Amino acid sequence: MFKQKFLQIAFSAAIIAIGATAQVNSAAMVNPASRVVVGYWHNWCDGGGYQGGNAPCVTLDEIDPMYNVVNVAFMKVFNTSAGRIPTFQLDLSIGLSEQQFIDQISKLNGEGRSVLIALGGADAHIELRAGDEQPFADEIIRLTDRYGFDGLDIDLEQAAITAADNQTVIPAALRIVKDHYRAQGKNFLITMAPEFPYLTTGGRYVPYIEHLEGYYDWINPQFYNQGGDGIWVEGVGWIAQNNDALKEEFIYYISDALVNGTRGFHKIPHDKLVFGIPSNNDAAATGFVQDPQKLYNAFGRLNSQGQGLRGVMTWSINWDMGTDASGNLYNEQFIKDYGPFIHSHSPAPPPPVEGKPIFKGVQNARTLQGRLFDTLAGVSARDSEDGDLTGTIRVDGYVDTHTIGTYALTYHATDSDNNTTSVVRSVEVYSLKPELFGVASTIILLNTPFDAMSDITASDAEDGDLTAAVQVSGFVNSAIAGVYTLTYSVTDSAGQTVTAERKVTVSDGSSCASPWKSNVTYVQGDAVSHSGIQWVAGGPGVRSLEPPENGGCGVR
Repeated sequence: MFKQKFLQIAFSAAIIAIGATAQVNSAAMVNPASRVVVGYWHNWCDGGGYQGGNAPCVTLDEIDPMYNVVNVAFMKVFNTSAGRIPTFQLDLSIGLSEQQFIDQISKLNGEGRSVLIALGGADAHIELRAGDEQPFADEIIRLTDRYGFDGLDIDLEQAAITAADNQTVIPAALRIVKDHYRAQGKNFLITMAPEFPYLTTGGRYVPYIEHLEGYYDWINPQFYNQGGDGIWVEGVGWIAQNNDALKEEFIYYISDALVNGTRGFHKIPHDKLVFGIPSNNDAAATGFVQDPQKLYNAFGRLNSQGQGLRGVMTWSINWDMGTDASGNLYNEQFIKDYGPFIHSHSPAPPPPVEGKPIFKGVQNARTLQGRLFDTLAGVSARDSEDGDLTGTIRVDGYVDTHTIGTYALTYHATDSDNNTTSVVRSVEVYSLKPELFGVASTIILLNTPFDAMSDITASDAEDGDLTAAVQVSGFVNSAIAGVYTLTYSVTDSAGQTVTAERKVTVSDGSSCASPWKSNVTYVQGDAVSHSGIQWVAGGPGVRSLEPPENGGCGVR
C-alpha cells in the first residue's frame, strides 16, 4: 500500500493529545449486512503520488456514501520513547477538532456505514512482545469507546509483519477485544489488508488468519505494488499482477485460488474475500485496473460458480478525490465505477429483527433514461411500537436519470428507541437500444446498380428516426460476381450502438445458390435456387418455397 512512502507528515503541534477531553461515543457498532466498498481515509494532508499527483485532506462527511466501510489510517507507534503499544492521534491539519471527528464517525454510523481504525501502514514501527496482549487490547477498547470505531483493520507491512511477537500478540489482543464487545451484544469487526504474496501457503500473513479463525470478518488483500508477483495457472501460464493485458484473468484466477485454497494459496472463504485495488495510477506503483469491465467480468465468473466475493477495497478515498500531476481532478472515478456495481449485486436484505423498523418497497429498480425517479415512491417503513415511520425515512445516494448506469441508494429508518434499519437498493438507469430495419441478405444480377442504403431505416424509442445516423462499412462491386458483407451500425443519444451484417450476392445467373429441397426448413435470409431463379426466405420457419413461373436468376 502506498501509505506514507512519499509523504511529508508533520504531526508536532498539529497532533491532538489523546488525553484531551471529548465526548465518548457509545453507540452500537455498525456492521455492513451486504457487500462492501472499503476505502482508506488519510489522517494527514497532501500525499504525493507515484505519478506526481496530490491526495488532499478531506473530512469524513465529504466521503461518497457508496463507501460503506471507511478505514482510518493509521493506528501506530508515533514515539518509541513513549512505549511500544500503538495508539491513534488525530492530525489537526485536516481541519477537524477531536469532537468533530467523533461526531462525523457517528454521522457515518447513522447512515449504516462502518468506520474502522487501521493498524500499521508502510512506515509503522510496531514490535509487540509476549505480555502485551492485554495492554494492547485495552488501548484498542479505549480508542473504540472514545471515537466510536466499529472495528480494526490489520495493515502491517514489511518488517512489522513478523517483528518480535506480532504474529501471536496482535491476534490474541484482538480476540480479547472481540470477546469484550460480544459480551455487550456488539460485533467488533476484524479485517486485514495483506499484500497478496504473503497469502501463499505458509506465508507471513497466514498466522494472523489462523489465530483469528472464527474472529475475523473479512480479508481485503492488496493486489497492487507487487509488480511481477502473480499466479501460475495450468494451461494459461504465469499471470503477473502488473500484466494489464491479462487483468481479468489475474483477478479471476487469484480469487479462485484463494477462495478454494489452490495453486499454492491459503484458503479464504469467498464471502470473506474483498478485492483490493488502487484508486488510480497515483495511488500505487502498479495494480490500477484500466478497464473496470475486466473486474466486472471476473466477478461475474466467480458469481456463476457460486463464489461471489464480498466486495472491493481501495487505497484510497483521498486519492479518489485527488488530482494528477497536471492538477486535473480524478473526479472520484473509482467509486463511480465500482460503488454501483458492488452494491447492485448485494445479497437480499437480512430478515427483519424484532423491535427494529421494517422496510417495504426497497427492491432493486430500473428506470428509463430521462424519466423522473422518485426515491420514495412505493417505499414505506413501520415499527411494531411506533407504527408508520415512512415520514422519517432518510435516503443517501443519488440517481442521475440523465446518465445510463447503476446507482446505489441507502435507506435508513430510526424508531423512538433509537433502533436503526438500513437497506441498500440499486437503481439502473437504462435506455432502449435503437433498431435497424431492412438489413436483409439479398442477391443482385451482375452489373445491376446497388444502393446499400435503399430501404434501410433506423429508429429509437427515445430519439425517434435515426435513419440519417446509420453508418455502413464494406462494399459491393456489382461488376464482379461474389458474396459481399456489409455492416450497418447506428448509435443513439445514450451512446448505445446496434450493428447488423448483411450478405449481398452478385450473381451471373448461372448458379445462384444451393438447389431447393422440399423437405428442408429454411430460416430468414437463407437462399436457394430453383429452375434458374434465386429465392430468399423472408421469415423464420419457412419449410418450402413455391416453384417460379419465369426463368432467369431473379430474387423472390
